[in-house]
Amino acid sequence: MRWRFGVVLCLFAAYVVIGCREPLTPTIDRNQAPETWITAAPMDTITWKDSNNRPTDPLPFPLPQSNTIPVRFHVYWAGADKDGAVAGFYWAVVETLPRPLPGQFLQPSLPGPKPKDYHYTTKTDSFFVFNVAEDIPDRQHAFFIYAVDNQGKPDATPARFIFNAQDRFPPIPIFEMCRCVGTVYALRAGGGVNASSDTTYVTDIDDRSRPSPRDTCPSGSSLYIKWHAQIQVPQTQVIGYRYKLDEPRLVEVGPNVTSVTYNSGIPPDTVAIASGVKLFQLRVVDQAFGTRDSTRRFQLNYAPDTWFAGPDPNSISLTPKANGERYATLDPSGHLPAPITGSLLSDDSVLVLPALRRERNTFFEIWEDTIWVRSDGDTVHMNSWVVLSGGGFDRDSRYGVRVNPLVYDPDYTPVTPHGPVLTPGPANGSPIGFRSRILMSLAPTNQRSISQQTTMYPIFDPNDVFHKPVISGYHPVFQAGRAFATMQAEDADGDADQRVDDGRELVLAVEDHTATPAQVALRSKVMTFYVDKPPYFQTETSLFRPSVAMVDTFTSSLWDLRIVAADDDPYIANTPPGGPSAVVVLRRKFQVRGKNLAGQDFIYVDPTDYLNQQNVSLLVPPALAPGPCKLDIELCDCVACGEASPGSGRCVTKTIDVYYKTSAPAGPASLNTSRPGSEASPPWERMKP
Repeated sequence: MRWRFGVVLCLFAAYVVIGCREPLTPTIDRNQAPETWITAAPMDTITWKDSNNRPTDPLPFPLPQSNTIPVRFHVYWAGADKDGAVAGFYWAVVETLPRPLPGQFLQPSLPGPKPKDYHYTTKTDSFFVFNVAEDIPDRQHAFFIYAVDNQGKPDATPARFIFNAQDRFPPIPIFEMCRCVGTVYALRAGGGVNASSDTTYVTDIDDRSRPSPRDTCPSGSSLYIKWHAQIQVPQTQVIGYRYKLDEPRLVEVGPNVTSVTYNSGIPPDTVAIASGVKLFQLRVVDQAFGTRDSTRRFQLNYAPDTWFAGPDPNSISLTPKANGERYATLDPSGHLPAPITGSLLSDDSVLVLPALRRERNTFFEIWEDTIWVRSDGDTVHMNSWVVLSGGGFDRDSRYGVRVNPLVYDPDYTPVTPHGPVLTPGPANGSPIGFRSRILMSLAPTNQRSISQQTTMYPIFDPNDVFHKPVISGYHPVFQAGRAFATMQAEDADGDADQRVDDGRELVLAVEDHTATPAQVALRSKVMTFYVDKPPYFQTETSLFRPSVAMVDTFTSSLWDLRIVAADDDPYIANTPPGGPSAVVVLRRKFQVRGKNLAGQDFIYVDPTDYLNQQNVSLLVPPALAPGPCKLDIELCDCVACGEASPGSGRCVTKTIDVYYKTSAPAGPASLNTSRPGSEASPPWERMKP
């Protein structure tokens, strides 16, 4: 009974459930997605149409070129929904990197927008400011936008346009003031200097076509700079400035910072600006990160002036010669027995500051045991020492002469003499040292010989690798030719007088009348002299043949010659400077000019080089006709002079009139020594050379 009741109850429950169920409704989305398009933009690459006004998918190849638009651009768009309404839009902007990645040459392609890049709006237009980058005025972008209808359904194909945003008119940084204030010094009569304040307004821009700035500020100056930005496009905003002087990188400041001061004496602007050519760079940044720079270029630290301060030729310490040369003699140990007054070979080297030294275009030549006083245009011995002394004036730097206090220690030997020249201190109008250099035009080709400039001197510091405890510049000269000596004064800030870069070129330009007025004014800054006293013929001796006092006659084709010669400064390579070499080199060459047997001009060049051979038997060819002749003798103080070895020595040439007569019997060469006035003397023998 119980079992039957349970079966009936289950059947009843099944009937109730079946009777209450309704049929299922089909799940079909009949809402159509909205459409989106950009109504005002350079290009919509998604809705690009083909010739039948149908969208192209994929895009046509090649893609139309991207357009360039300003960074601030007004974009319009629209949307439509066939079965509803557009509730809003989602837009996104993507851009490339401003520069290629390291090691690559091309910029990466535009990335696609990420979900987080999209922004919602209900507007149908807006002003956009598209970012560029500092130093890069344009950058590629892509703008995406799609509509969403009232049921939340988006447009599956967003509208898009690709473009280059260019910041054509960023703000211009304007300098209101760029001023430096420092101290300069002027020499005072009787010694010392007078100080005065100097203000310079810097207006020069970074113009590299000009080798040096037009504006100069004194060493240790304080620099004050003030600026503002000039807007080029309305509604442009300045978001900051960048500036740089000696800083390792641009200093970033906000839009309200419009000035900077260097070395004001107030922390942190207490560090002096390093001397040299300075460039202050000012950059303004707008809201698109577009930039524009302005610059101010100036020289910090006045370069010193330089002049030659050679010995006084009228010094009472010098001995005069009959020809006007003046000299002093060294003792057997190679030292001066007494100072030479009026020169730096005296106590003046440590007592007279460079600014107080008198300008003289003279110098010393040291040769063997003699010190000669030479002037511009003189000739010095081959392989001698040339001693150049300098003076100068510096108007703004401290006197930081490089002297180690150790040299004043009595335990240090030798002890350097005390004096103002070797005492560091405040500015006194003097540079702290000099550099010197000698360039050459080598004989006989005038080939340019390059030499290195010396390090600065004096440097009285035994711990310095450039330790050079001398007041003057010492140069060995062992190349024959014309020398061009220059000096450069240097101040404590490391700046040197660089107005004369190449003394040889300057002097040659002045002598060729091609120099500018500025170059002509600098001619006194170059000392010129000749190196190597040429060899000479000793024609006054009775041993010399043929005679130069009369016309001698050769009666044979074998001419007996006695070419007596000498050289005051013989030199061979690797001889220590300061004196002659132990070996004298004299080379003789001969040429005969006359007539041939047909009466035509005839020249015979003897191919032999007669090295250190005074007595020569010259065999003339049979083609030389009897009669008056000229004997050309070349005398050189070097083995291989000329173009093959320029600078090795000098040559001189002498022409002697002779007479060639073949009427004498054949045999050894004979030299008729008859004199004018004798009955045996023919008319040609009475000819004077």
